[in-house]
This record gives sequence, C-alpha cells and structure tokens, in this order.
Amino acid sequence: RLSSPTDLALGVGMCSKALRPLTTVGATTYSFPNTDATGFPRPLPPARKIGLGRRALAGLQPSKKLPEGASSAKFESSLERDFFVLLEFNADVISWEPQPVRLEVGPGSYVPDVLVTFATESRQLEDARSVLYEVKFRDELKEKWAALKPRLQAGRRYAREQGWRFRTITEREIRTPLLWNAKFLLPYREDGAPDADCERLLRLLDSLGEATPRDLLSAAAQDRWEQARLLSVLWYLVASRLIATDLTQRVTMTSRIWSHE
Repeated sequence: RLSSPTDLALGVGMCSKALRPLTTVGATTYSFPNTDATGFPRPLPPARKIGLGRRALAGLQPSKKLPEGASSAKFESSLERDFFVLLEFNADVISWEPQPVRLEVGPGSYVPDVLVTFATESRQLEDARSVLYEVKFRDELKEKWAALKPRLQAGRRYAREQGWRFRTITEREIRTPLLWNAKFLLPYREDGAPDADCERLLRLLDSLGEATPRDLLSAAAQDRWEQARLLSVLWYLVASRLIATDLTQRVTMTSRIWSHE
C-alpha cells in the first residue's frame, strides 16, 4: 500500500513486489530489484521483435542518429541491441550506421556490425572520428577465433584505408552500469519536459551547488505530489546531460548530481 505518489516515485515505503516488477518475453525475464528504485523504470520505445532466444535476438532499434531517411536499425543479437542503445544514449556519438560495408574475405564475405562517428573536443563535424565495430560475445570469439580472425583482420585493414579505427567490442564493455542507465533514462529524454520546470530545477541546483535527486526534489517542493511530478523532469535533465552525474554507476535517488558546466 502506497501513502502517496511520491512513495512510488521516490522508492519510499514501497513493498518489495512493487519494487520488483517482472516482465517475461519468451525466454527472457527482466526484473528490477528494490535497490534500483529510481522512479518508473520503463522500456525503451518499442522495437519490433522478429525472434527471441537467449542470445539470438532480432528486431529493430529506433534511432535519431542513423543515416538520413532511416528511423530504425536492425539488430541480430541481444548484445548488438544493447550496444545500439549505448550509441543512442552517448552524447558524443554524432551518427551510427549498421552493416555499413561488405568485404570480400577468401571465398566468402564479411560485414562489420556498425560504423560510429564520434564528435571530438572541437565539436566540429570535419574533426569527427569514425570507428568500425564488430560486436561479439567473448566466448564466441574464443570458440570461433580461427574463422573470425581473417574477417577481423580484413575489417581492420579496410578501416585503416579509410582513416578509421577498427575495434571488437564484447559484453565486458557493453553490459555495464552505463547500459542500465541508458535503458532507464532514454525514455525520459524522448518524453521531454516543460521548459519552466527545467529552469526551476536547474536554478535551484545552481544555488545548491551539489545535491542528490531526493534532496533537490525536497528543496523544490514540500508537496509530495509535486515532488513526484518533478521527478520525471529531473530524469529528463539527467538524460539530456543538463544535470551531471556519474553515469558509470547506476543512478539512484541518492546519487550525487550537479549542474552541467
């Protein structure tokens, strides 16, 4: 039983069942333990699922950073999908293009997973750098190394010829607390927030210098219903990088936050 909407939004006085929603899709179950009570964890915008398995997962990931005319990108594994989510969330990623080129390798061919264009410190498009990525599970790399090695070498040679970098990336780099934050915060970024509410919280945080989400909301309003309403505004500001926090750690109501410089 919840005494107010803020109890739900702030993760206060919630029963363990409310804090641990379970969603099952085919063979995959998602759960949110009560230590993750940061508001309303919601799924990303729907991606059309074509198939589902422990790893073999195909579907479409919505994106605003794809080449002109494209609004979604096909993923062919759960790890690839997770990497696409990180690219969409990464403020330094200008654009990304899945399966950008087909390379001839021996009697067959090889298609790298994604080409990513990153902004540099100058933030000028002409200074952007590109990285060609292959996304693989670590055990797959080990088990199929003999077959994969010539393909990866071809990808590295091609990237070098284009003035790009080539990188193989695995679940060790992808499935981190940053991925959890990306999946949690991206829906809030998509929803947007009223300008007046954004300015209100930003001015207040400027005056505080540093706070936690719980402390900022408490300073912004005494009414718990109003605090609950402002919570989504706060997460929008964090997702949009207007409020800074350590995104390498899971965001919670006690995370340290400050104004983005």
